[in-house]
Amino acid sequence: MNMPIPPRIVRAATLLPTLTGLLLAQPATAENTTPEESSPPIPVTAIKDYGLKEYLRLSKKLPHSEPKPWKLVCTMPYNCHFQPSIEVEAPAGLEIRFNSSNPLVLYLTKTETVVTTAGGQTHEAKNWVSGEGAIYTIPAGVTVKAVKYRETGYDTTFAGSFECNDNDYNILWQKAARTAYVCMRNHFYDCPDRERVGFWGDGTPELNQCFYVFDSKAHQLARELVRRKLEPKFYPGQHLEFLGEYGLWFYYLQTGDLASMRAIYEPTKTFLFETYQFGNPRTWFDWGKEVKDTAVIETCFYYICLGTLKKMALVTGHEADVAAIDTKLANLKNTFDSQYWQGGYYKSAQVTEPDDRANAMAVNAGLAERSKWQAIYDNVLTQKTYSSCFFDRWVFEALCTMGKQEYALLRMYERYKTMIPCSFTTLWEHYDRWWASRIDAFDEGSSLNHGWNPPAIILSQTIAGVSPVAPGWRTYQIMPKEAFLTAIKVLVPTLRGNITVALNKSATEYSLGIISPADTSAIVGIPKGSFSQLNSITVNGTPVWNGTFSGGVDGLTWHGEDADYVKFNVVPGTWNFVGLGSLPLTSPKPLPPPPANDTVLDKQAWIASASVPDGLFPFSGGKIPVDVAAANALDGDHWTGWRDMTRTQYPGQWFQIDMQQPQTFDKIVLDNTWALWDSPDRYAVTVSADGTNWGPPIATGSGQLGITTITFPPQTARHLRITQTGQNAQYHWSIYELEVCKTK
Repeated sequence: MNMPIPPRIVRAATLLPTLTGLLLAQPATAENTTPEESSPPIPVTAIKDYGLKEYLRLSKKLPHSEPKPWKLVCTMPYNCHFQPSIEVEAPAGLEIRFNSSNPLVLYLTKTETVVTTAGGQTHEAKNWVSGEGAIYTIPAGVTVKAVKYRETGYDTTFAGSFECNDNDYNILWQKAARTAYVCMRNHFYDCPDRERVGFWGDGTPELNQCFYVFDSKAHQLARELVRRKLEPKFYPGQHLEFLGEYGLWFYYLQTGDLASMRAIYEPTKTFLFETYQFGNPRTWFDWGKEVKDTAVIETCFYYICLGTLKKMALVTGHEADVAAIDTKLANLKNTFDSQYWQGGYYKSAQVTEPDDRANAMAVNAGLAERSKWQAIYDNVLTQKTYSSCFFDRWVFEALCTMGKQEYALLRMYERYKTMIPCSFTTLWEHYDRWWASRIDAFDEGSSLNHGWNPPAIILSQTIAGVSPVAPGWRTYQIMPKEAFLTAIKVLVPTLRGNITVALNKSATEYSLGIISPADTSAIVGIPKGSFSQLNSITVNGTPVWNGTFSGGVDGLTWHGEDADYVKFNVVPGTWNFVGLGSLPLTSPKPLPPPPANDTVLDKQAWIASASVPDGLFPFSGGKIPVDVAAANALDGDHWTGWRDMTRTQYPGQWFQIDMQQPQTFDKIVLDNTWALWDSPDRYAVTVSADGTNWGPPIATGSGQLGITTITFPPQTARHLRITQTGQNAQYHWSIYELEVCKTK
């Protein structure tokens, strides 16, 4: 199904030069500040050269040449910024082309070419592109001797980590971390291929995650975003998302950078007091579904921003502004329920049904009283999934605030379930590749590496519960919300040193091991909700609580108790808290199966064919023609594939493999993640020894969204064919990668 470029892409392309200029931040001033409060000048962005690397897989064995033009497709272990390199033996005057296998890079970066000289030579691309694979187009008569790629990227390291007993969430954290890295270079990008624009909205979760994923070098990009000159005409709603708790104050708690707070206070106040206009049609808050209750959403964010402005005023010497801020806060709070509360949820007259985004923000802003939470949960947050993967961050957080972290984890899994098993190492712009704003359909132009995905920050900060309380991590808290997870190990890299937390649960013990760095004070909470009955708590082997605090451990003091936690203060060092009692360990989510124990057959020499001639996919409305030849399904790259573009799915379509010699196998995996909705409606698999005489089907079934796994009794054959037996009037049939496997 062909679709036009989404409107946001068109606008972003026109705004890119303007945004590039916006990234030149003003240097900090440090008058009357302590060393911690001051900020050094923002340096020139450092880009690291990781050197030339070997590809993970090549579609042809080298050295290789052919009497006709041919393609060499090479895959890398993960999505990255890279420049392809090639060593050849060639006559003079022939053109070699190389690019990423990701078609979206063609929005910004033309395919590079080099012209050969006579003899042996090596060429390397001049410009970086992004993706998980490279394509070299080789002229007839050129012998390719070797290929490599040069990886580059922002000069920071992956310093944080998250592990738990459910590998689905481990994969999500790792993919979120890789996404965050590939979306940062000279600034935070929304994506590195199609746009590279520094949206404030996309930048908010990217800034958040950089403090939990990377070392302190990444803080420079965060400070650049904080100090960037505001552009009120550029999606003002995104400014609201950033100028409050989730952007400015988040940064301040992480860094203690008071100089930046002083530098941005007046521009922030001017934007909130004078510039921002309610009801502006350019006030973008989310893609997602069109049921956007903007009136409620912007009121909540504006309220959050005013609360942050008040805190900024108090720490930057602008106490005289507090009265005016308090007046605005009181006016919003006093009229919020009368304007929007509908008895069981919040809703404005702009929409006909409640919006999960609006109701989540009412909880996050503190405008929804605790007495309303259960109704919001029952009537909206468990019923609606209108938010995109950008805005779902705030739905997850609202659920955890309400004590519904079990459902937050379930919702996260359900919404990301097509991204978790897929071969791509990054997270996508849209859930299920589905353009859910104005046009409900597969979005060919959506990126598969989009920086606004929040799993790393949600899992490390909210689920593991590690977050700063005082600026610069002088005081921080560990308040786990692990729900049905029984083991978590998280490392959070802070400017005061690494914080490590290891959580383990059994039927009778809740163990929380902590290593707390120097010059910090930690507040540690044992969650009451994890127990059906909590009897006592020991710290480093000494009983300290059995309903009342008894103390007796040096460096440990009482912090208090509320409905959710029993809390203690601890000084730096190594601590082991153990809650004793009864813990329910049942889980509403089954653990994922272990990785398949398969041998994947080598397909470098195989030949693919189909019921239709090789063709082109008119990507981006025909502006970028993409090759969708049958051979692409065997080249090892999940961004290239075969698509039958002649018609949508119909009975009798087939795709066939000649493995060149008899092979024994018992599984076929059809991956069409790039074109997620192009799974076969129904299929039949047949095999043949000669490619002419075919037996009865060895397997039949229906395609699964994204990845279709077909198993059957062991077969020995040279040829296999997958035939479409169903039909789909909306979607074409695609195979973006095919694997044939033998169970060990």
